[in-house]
Amino acid sequence: MNIYGIIIAGGQGKRLWPLSRLLRPKPVLVITKGQTLIKQTLQRLNTIVETGNLIVVTNEEVFAPVYESIQEVPLENVLSEPVGRNTAAAIGLACIHIMERQGGDAIAIVTPADHYIGDDEQFGVLLKKAADICRKTDTVVVFVVRPASPSTNYGYIAKGEKLDDHDAFKAAKFTEKPPQKTAEQFVADGYLWNAGIFVFRISSMLNAIKQHMPELSSALEKIKKTLKGPYERKTIKEEYSKLGDVSIDKGIIEKLDSVSVMEMNIPWADLGSFEQIANIMMTKDEQGNQRMGNGIDVDSTNNIVVGDDNFVVTANVHDLIIIASDGRILVTAKGSDEVIAKVVNTLHARGLKEHI
Repeated sequence: MNIYGIIIAGGQGKRLWPLSRLLRPKPVLVITKGQTLIKQTLQRLNTIVETGNLIVVTNEEVFAPVYESIQEVPLENVLSEPVGRNTAAAIGLACIHIMERQGGDAIAIVTPADHYIGDDEQFGVLLKKAADICRKTDTVVVFVVRPASPSTNYGYIAKGEKLDDHDAFKAAKFTEKPPQKTAEQFVADGYLWNAGIFVFRISSMLNAIKQHMPELSSALEKIKKTLKGPYERKTIKEEYSKLGDVSIDKGIIEKLDSVSVMEMNIPWADLGSFEQIANIMMTKDEQGNQRMGNGIDVDSTNNIVVGDDNFVVTANVHDLIIIASDGRILVTAKGSDEVIAKVVNTLHARGLKEHI
């Protein structure tokens, strides 16, 4: 079976505003390794997937900057959603495109465009093992990592019995973003974080969508009939307008009988917040401050500062996130990820599109 890579690159990255904006969405940020996050993702997948078999799913709002960052990928392989409808729709759309081109079954590796992975070589080894499992068994392989903390921002998976002759285990239990006390208990009990990276057979996923998400399956069938035709774009817009916002985890994977987990014993982060980026990219001074760019800290502790081209001074402030980027400045308390996303929604509501 041929192997395809599906890269999910639809998000603006609201929790990283103003560093991430529509003209410079999260996948094209240069945070680690001197390259955009999506370029790093392409290079990781290229160890096992040919460039012509890489499918990128993005959306209309950020299509231009995303495609500009990955022009080695054929234009017809960059799929644009009219609106974001979460990962179930995005993955389903990629699957019908692959089936249409492939003319038969294939294996898909799904990964977000904005993860940090510290060991690309070992990651490639794990991908090959997962693809081999999918060739031999009709299972979905979910990549998991050991929790860094009892966070409420991740899905948790309990590991079951080991699969014969494979470096993987059966998935015993799924829990999506539990409350804090439950997360603490899960970490104590050895539960693992769902890393949002999946490997599966295309035919198996489309069959699962048909069984567990019939409305999405119906929409995909209608879209498939118009692929490469004059009504393709019109049909996608019409069908997407009817779809709900459902993740592949909640809509499909948690309902399957055969799900396997493969643990990534390598450095990993989804870079979904300034605090995660700081922990990967910035060292702490003696006062616990972490910064990128010019400036000084006076009687200040435990701050995260990104200065861009600005000289940023902190004085007698503590536990803040201060981001100065492209003429926009954000000052907020640590732990305010959802509030930062609310800032972007508020800018939308007030018609301040030049700042989004």
